Amino acid sequence: MSWSPFSAVTRDPSPPSAMKILPFLLVLLLVAFQGAAGGSLARLRRPYMQCGYRGTFCHKGKCPRGNYYLGPCRSGYSCCRW
Repeated sequence: MSWSPFSAVTRDPSPPSAMKILPFLLVLLLVAFQGAAGGSLARLRRPYMQCGYRGTFCHKGKCPRGNYYLGPCRSGYSCCRW
């Protein structure tokens, strides 16, 4: 086949730019829905307490002897009162 100035016209055209960005938008949409679903599942867990104010502190494991347990402040930590 010999080269001609019209050879570029006879080839199949490339897909429009919207078709090139479609996979990216699909992935972005899936990640957004996954994050939305994960957020609703996170609300079902028991909420952690706010510690570190008015005589409270976070301690790894159980509270030290003589301190009162108030609840969990984060994973593996207890919220204790002096």
